[in-house]
Amino acid sequence: MTRFLITYCLSLIVGNGIAQKQANTWYFGKRVGLDFNQSPPVVLLDGAATSLEGCASISDNNGKLLFYSNGLTVYNKMNLPMKNGNNILGDLSSTNNILFVPFPDNDSLYYLFTVGAQNQAAKGFRYSIVNIRGDEGFGEVVQKNVLIEDTIFEKLSAVKHCNKKDVWVTVHKQGTDQYHSYLVSAAGIGPTPVVSHSGFIPTNPIGTLKFSADGKKMAAVYSFETNVVELMDFDNTSGVLTNPVNFQPYALFSTDELYIHSYGAEFSPSNQFLYISSNTSDTEPSTLFQFNISAANPASILASKQVISQTSPWLAGGLQIGPDSKIYMCNYKDSSLSVIEDPDMPGLACNFNYNKVFVGFNFGDAMQFDFPSFIQSYFDPLSNPYDFSRSGNCLDRDIHFVINRLTGIDSVKWDFGDGSSSSVLSPVHHFDNPGFHTVNLIVYKMDCSGMNDNITQAIWIADRPDFLGADTGSCGQPNIPLGIDAITSAFYLWNTGEITSRINAGSFGAYWMRIEQAGCSVSDTVNVFSKPRPTVDLGRDTVVCQTQPIVLKATSASANAYLWNTGEITSSITIKGAGVYSVTVTGNSCTASDTIIVNWGDCPVLIPSAFTPNGDGLNDKFGVAGGFAAKDFLLQVFDRWGNTVFITSDNQQKWDGRVKGKIAPDGAYTWILKYTTPTGFKDFQKGSVLLIH
Repeated sequence: MTRFLITYCLSLIVGNGIAQKQANTWYFGKRVGLDFNQSPPVVLLDGAATSLEGCASISDNNGKLLFYSNGLTVYNKMNLPMKNGNNILGDLSSTNNILFVPFPDNDSLYYLFTVGAQNQAAKGFRYSIVNIRGDEGFGEVVQKNVLIEDTIFEKLSAVKHCNKKDVWVTVHKQGTDQYHSYLVSAAGIGPTPVVSHSGFIPTNPIGTLKFSADGKKMAAVYSFETNVVELMDFDNTSGVLTNPVNFQPYALFSTDELYIHSYGAEFSPSNQFLYISSNTSDTEPSTLFQFNISAANPASILASKQVISQTSPWLAGGLQIGPDSKIYMCNYKDSSLSVIEDPDMPGLACNFNYNKVFVGFNFGDAMQFDFPSFIQSYFDPLSNPYDFSRSGNCLDRDIHFVINRLTGIDSVKWDFGDGSSSSVLSPVHHFDNPGFHTVNLIVYKMDCSGMNDNITQAIWIADRPDFLGADTGSCGQPNIPLGIDAITSAFYLWNTGEITSRINAGSFGAYWMRIEQAGCSVSDTVNVFSKPRPTVDLGRDTVVCQTQPIVLKATSASANAYLWNTGEITSSITIKGAGVYSVTVTGNSCTASDTIIVNWGDCPVLIPSAFTPNGDGLNDKFGVAGGFAAKDFLLQVFDRWGNTVFITSDNQQKWDGRVKGKIAPDGAYTWILKYTTPTGFKDFQKGSVLLIH
């Protein structure tokens, strides 16, 4: 959690750049990753997935991790299995087993495209769907493993359409020369792929499929005995692949599985150079090649070959360009990854740095065969769809709007939702009131799509800086809800590391929350303190007599309200009888209680001379009047013939005027009383009582 908090804080400090950052967080290999929200990227060691080959990660536009997968299980931003995210039908042994594609014009749904492995029966091309707002914002797989095609090579890549919104997803049909490109648009996945023929049917389909970031080229690598790279032009408007050029990076035939031969591929940022990783022999097991692909013929490409690196004993794996425009290289079972620092430079000037970044803190062989797959357009600044952001404090009423990139724009039109508009590229607009304001931007473009981009955002202006409210206290161990109602498209960060709009404060101290929404940020702090609790003391347990009542006082300096178990609400009460008495006092909105036990004391014994058991509630029973403390108690009543009509050893029990359940006749009855007082005095009394109905 600490590592996550530091990363999140730094990314908030950096703020919104002009580029989108969906590829800024990587997880791969044995539970390791890279965080490109900082420069240089920081190693992540908190991953939950182990990936032998293919894997995928996706972040939001601000570079914050959304989810990732090894092709079998989807993990959310807290590195926990996503709800319903198991049993995804990618394969750990598939080169390109999984790829994430956001639904165009939808900020909640994502496609998970998967392909199986060559050595497995299930070679299907499938999709699943993630709703990132499901499971309280941690994401949920809401549709899973829907079959698109049943026999596909383990090749899968994606690039954006010319309109910068839709996405082409391309696979290779098994046993054919056909590449199938599916258009993913706001209408869904195109039902019919664009089919391109290359004229080449490989015997071994293992190896990567990779688009150039600008969407103009595609490279397909075929490993083992095939050992061929197929380079083609791509039209990202029509989805058609043309002009195939095939070449062998290293002309050595082998079916020995120790030597994969060509495996990974990546284009330089300018797309002038193509890098290929290869395992060529037992003496040169790992080779990195650079090819100049400016000329569209095999002879020229092979003539431009440069051996950039040969390392031993590692097996060369995947290549992937990063958000920093450097190319990263895997070596199987290594503890570090390698970096091509200047990939647009020819030959050794590309500055290959072997084992540049150590990642083997948890596992010595943390590196496996590949890095995450992405929509390759994420690495081309000109391929991002138009968007806009704001900066500064969310309390600001004068808001400066910035478009993420200005290339390819003919003109713009802003609608600020309050009756005002602007045609300025980067306007500053004043809003009179806090709350949400719907801002719309139309970008009139100069590109091949012939379309305009229409972007709408709900801009939030905070109404006050102390949005968390006043400091609050607790009388005991706190469990106090803090926070605000959720804000549209906002991100939250508490100093506890939690990222929800509300939390429960479980300890005393200061709590701060930072809110980021559409480029602005605002922070507030609230203190949770310990309230002074009142005290109360009823004194020691005591005694009482009915003829000698006592006063119970709730002694408390800080109380301003009292409640006794008798229902009285005064600070003191007068009692005449024994019992358990308690009081609850309130002060500073806190309570305290005390209890006292009052027993009967050494009280005078009062015995009535007559009683009337007629059920009127007055003098209905005969016995000791009032209570007193006694032991060895005995009260016995006799009729005029000396027969016992009532006897008890309980000084609270009384005669109801009945004998064996029948009403006794009126008249005089004699009685005797024996008991011992608490001080040890033995008393004996006798007398008579008149029963009158």
